[in-house]
This record gives sequence, structure tokens and C-alpha cells, in this order.
Amino acid sequence: MTWVVVTSVVASIAFVGCASNDSRDGHKRTTGQYIDDKVLVQRVQSALGDSPIYKFPDVKVNTYKGTVQLTGFVESMEQKRKAEEIAKTVEGVYNIQNNITLKSDTERVRGTDPNNNRNPSPNTTTP
Repeated sequence: MTWVVVTSVVASIAFVGCASNDSRDGHKRTTGQYIDDKVLVQRVQSALGDSPIYKFPDVKVNTYKGTVQLTGFVESMEQKRKAEEIAKTVEGVYNIQNNITLKSDTERVRGTDPNNNRNPSPNTTTP
């Protein structure tokens, strides 16, 4: 009789362990889907980092049920297109949302964020 109770408790815990509290718009991911999404983020980030031309240091990757969202900043439209192209080749990617933004002319030329003066141009001298 005791082993029946133990087996029931273990089965209940295993069943509950498959559910996830992650909820977006009323949709839920199982623990397996959550783990798959985390692995997919790593695969896409690795693929972006392995690009022989661009390394995409300012591109962030998020996933939800196989949909990959790319955000962040790049220098050109070609880089934006290339990041999406690379992400599409990764196994497990079902859809891409490319929300990458082009850096402003000021950022590209000076290498700084115009709203943040913490990174002055290297040619600037302070008195």
C-alpha cells in the first residue's frame, strides 16, 4: 500500500513538473518548450557570432515556442538582413521577428550614443 502512495506522489510531481508558469497572452509553455527556447537562443547567438563578416555584438536574441526575435543595433541594412538570414538557418527556428534597428549616423561615425556622453570620441581631449 505504501509504494502505491509513493508512486502516486512521484507521478503527480512529474506531471506538475511539466507545466510552466510562463504565460504570455494566455499562452503557456511547458518546461520542455521553455528549455528548447533557451537552447535555441544559444544556437542563434552562436551562429551570429560565427559569421565570418559580422559578429553582431549589439544584437539580442529572444525566443518563444520557436519564434526568434532579434533586437538591438547594427550599422547597415545589409547587417540586419544577414542577421535574419543566419537565424533562419538554425535548426528549430520556425519564425523570425527582425526588430533590429540601424544605429544613428552619429553613433556610427563617433562610436557613441548621442544620448549618453559616457563614451566620448577617442579624439576628444579634456582640459
